[in-house]
Amino acid sequence: MASTSLFTCVCGVQKKTSNHWVLAKVALGGICFMPWDSEMAHRDDIIVLCGEGCATALLSRSLGEWKQAEAVAEELTAA
Repeated sequence: MASTSLFTCVCGVQKKTSNHWVLAKVALGGICFMPWDSEMAHRDDIIVLCGEGCATALLSRSLGEWKQAEAVAEELTAA
């Protein structure tokens, strides 16, 4: 018997057959966005995103975090 995987975006939307979903992988110092691959979407280090809006939100949050980390690093080196 074949099983069907249910994928859910970080925003809570569940994947349907005609959606334009993307994948993201956050690594030290960057984010890599990738086209949809159902096998890769099962990996623990992959973030499932329902489209451009959620991908943009992830990128925006990450840029803010990088900026905060940079400010903390500057404060530490100045001390």
